[in-house]
Amino acid sequence: MNMKKNVLTILFLSAVLFVGTKAFIALFSYQSAEKIKSALNQEFAITYSWLSSELDGTIVFHDLSITPYRLKRTFHIERLRLNYGNYFNLLLSLSNLTSSQHDGIQSVTAQSIKGLLEGRDFEEWIALEYGNDFSAPLGLYACGDQTRVNHSNLRKMGVNEFKASVTLEKRIDADLNELAIAITLDMDVLGETKLKSTWEASSIPSAFSKWDVGKFQLNDLSLTHVDNGYFRRLSNFCSTLTQFDREQYSLLASELWQKKLGEIGLDVGPVVKKLYQDYLFQGGQLYVALSPTKPFVLNQFNELLDKNLISYFGVSTKLNGDPVHAVEWTVNGQHFRPPAPVVSDESKNKTVEDVLEKKSGYFSISPYELELATEQKARIIMLDEKQYQGVIVSVSEQKIGLSQVMSGGSVVYSLQRDQIKSIEIWH
Repeated sequence: MNMKKNVLTILFLSAVLFVGTKAFIALFSYQSAEKIKSALNQEFAITYSWLSSELDGTIVFHDLSITPYRLKRTFHIERLRLNYGNYFNLLLSLSNLTSSQHDGIQSVTAQSIKGLLEGRDFEEWIALEYGNDFSAPLGLYACGDQTRVNHSNLRKMGVNEFKASVTLEKRIDADLNELAIAITLDMDVLGETKLKSTWEASSIPSAFSKWDVGKFQLNDLSLTHVDNGYFRRLSNFCSTLTQFDREQYSLLASELWQKKLGEIGLDVGPVVKKLYQDYLFQGGQLYVALSPTKPFVLNQFNELLDKNLISYFGVSTKLNGDPVHAVEWTVNGQHFRPPAPVVSDESKNKTVEDVLEKKSGYFSISPYELELATEQKARIIMLDEKQYQGVIVSVSEQKIGLSQVMSGGSVVYSLQRDQIKSIEIWH
């Protein structure tokens, strides 16, 4: 009788303990979510219906909506799952979650991501955030007057809604000081991308607030992309504008792509150009692997100047399973560090104003000179190192209006003056 009573008591206490831990996890998760929402409220609007925990060590956010203000569009996620490996690890890692640390998290999965085709498209966002040069490799070429795949073009290709799912898996090997990250992004008919990489674990702090991306050290990386028929859709769409068949379109697009990259300082060799052409023409699967001989620090871009990226990063490539022996893709150092102008004896006698009038380029001005710079081309660098280029269209005590021309129209950015690090005007 006592044995039965003890068993019942243990079962009862276990049930109470389990329910208590569930409530404990829910409370900590809610506090963490609210803290993250508050920290990101200048960049994102985030809402969710409710959250739960599971016995496999997973926290689940249900009916999540995320609106990145700069994209001007909302993404709805049916379930966002944060997995800690098992229930015990989840309990031990709750304090890390509340302090915005990634310790303990083994995977993040966002299922059934959906969004309307509205607001800014991804290529437009990249150009606005980081400059047109960053969007050039992903641009649309040999497609009449179209220079990017916007929402209207996607609808004409039969894509009426954005659909995706994302999985991120993380593993840390303390003995090797390695952090392995694998990301799978499945965008339905727009293609699937798998990205695997390993990093020096010590270069990536546990707390997100301490991250300095420029100091991250990459050990190796591989990318697998499957087009899922997207290039066929793209070729068919462009053929309605140019009357090119797919082979003609792929050839001309590769030539224009090579030329455009040359204009931004990336000299693409003939084998890489042919690979781009063949992938557009054949579709299927592209595999690219990078195996540098030493960890690459992300902010050491100057180390790449005049280097052949193929040999520097130990690049290997396959198209539909067949090896492609790419030879050359060089960073043109002269483009990024143009030679200093030669000063003649005659110019030495000229005033600084005379020299500036004839020399073209960006020149720094003080914030007090802004009122005199309206309707002038400017480059503005913010305190967070984001860079904007365009024409200053308005100046007030608090804000600057900067207009940037994009294909299909122009966008005016409203930049806070107290967040500006430097201002340069084109002469």
